Amino acid sequence: MITSFIKWLIIGSLTIILAIIAILISFFSPMLATLTVVKFWGKSILFISGVKLKVDGIENIENKPTIVMYNHKSFFDIFAFASFMKFDWRAMMKKELLKIPFFGQAVQVMGHYFVARDGSFSDRREVVKILKRIKSGKTIFIAPEGTRNTNPGLLEFKDGGFFIASKTQVNIVPMIIKGADSIVKKNSFKINKGEIKIKILKEIDITSYDKDKKGISELKKDIKKIFESEISS
Repeated sequence: MITSFIKWLIIGSLTIILAIIAILISFFSPMLATLTVVKFWGKSILFISGVKLKVDGIENIENKPTIVMYNHKSFFDIFAFASFMKFDWRAMMKKELLKIPFFGQAVQVMGHYFVARDGSFSDRREVVKILKRIKSGKTIFIAPEGTRNTNPGLLEFKDGGFFIASKTQVNIVPMIIKGADSIVKKNSFKINKGEIKIKILKEIDITSYDKDKKGISELKKDIKKIFESEISS
């Protein structure tokens, strides 16, 4: 536990220092901050924690507007994909994260997207603004479960990410993460050495789905089936 305490202390200190640097760089180029500071942050935390990372299918994420959906088991999910992304990206985050000193200011300046705890947006104008940015923007990471799931299997998928995909006609790339929940187990602060395996599947063309409520529901159902099949394999 003492070793884990030291690791968390280093991770926290590193996050503060790099968040300040990211804020300063982001005033000039958020993309540069993402591809240098954020990438170094992810790699460093995995190294400090003794976590190995195996990624298959990275070629399935292209440098274009794309919605990457991932099963969210641990904070280490974010550390992992931050460490290997070679293109500029953003993430959909809960607004509560803005309250974290330094980290909150950094992700806001860098242009990440924020939703309420239940996955909803504060007002219609915010929705329109986000949709426009995503349609002409970068790769965006969304956890369709809406929050970290520390239990086996998957939580019910929220509508938000599928609504965004439908309205922007931006395709979805499923990203399956295994092993992250064993690094820091439920109700524990101990950091265990281990391996995180990430499998990035081929892009799902969403244009065949209707843009109405029924089409969005069908899209959500089909994507969840893909996750369930991959996670159980």
